[in-house]
Amino acid sequence: MNVRGQMKTRALYTIVWFTVGVGISYGQRFEATALIGTQINGGLDLSTTTSGGIEVENALTRGLGLSYQPGKRSAIEFMWTYNNPDTMAQFIGGGPSTKIFVLDTNRYFGNLLFHFAEHEKPTLRPFVLAGLGVITLAPARSGVTGITRLGFAVGGGVKYNFSRLFGLRLQAKWSPTYLSTTQGYWCDPAWGGCWGVGQNHYMNALDFTAGLTVRF
Repeated sequence: MNVRGQMKTRALYTIVWFTVGVGISYGQRFEATALIGTQINGGLDLSTTTSGGIEVENALTRGLGLSYQPGKRSAIEFMWTYNNPDTMAQFIGGGPSTKIFVLDTNRYFGNLLFHFAEHEKPTLRPFVLAGLGVITLAPARSGVTGITRLGFAVGGGVKYNFSRLFGLRLQAKWSPTYLSTTQGYWCDPAWGGCWGVGQNHYMNALDFTAGLTVRF
């Protein structure tokens, strides 16, 4: 390689490393996250002629997310999480609960995050979040159809940046899912009247997760 070629190669390396260095130092607006943890599920007060309720067991949850930080403290995030808890029926006649199906659950959420520390500092960064999204519940059982519902989530946690690239994220999040409304009656013994009332049914989920973050 002649002198001119060597100079061109060195100039190209210099431009590439300068561009990467500037991007890492000043352009870290994106953050990718991989999460894993546990989800604590609440029971369902849906009853039939044979069962008095349904228990959704606790289960391992995992997820992937990508966020963009337009400011020093705020962030916009897309987060996907998945778990597949066992679902148990509680029979009216008593006895142990019986597994009826596995409930494949996907959550696709857009979240808004607010951090209590600026993103440039590699320190603890507490945050809160609020999100809206879509939940799909798909029973893994022949003849049982799944449902899709809109939902919301609120939560918070803390991030710790090991370096300018890698960090740790600890988070707790509550995400209730509306399932259905059943019709019932309420009677007033004093006035002697009865009225139809609707009862909303929700599945409550509380997540505790830990994850690795990569900033770029």
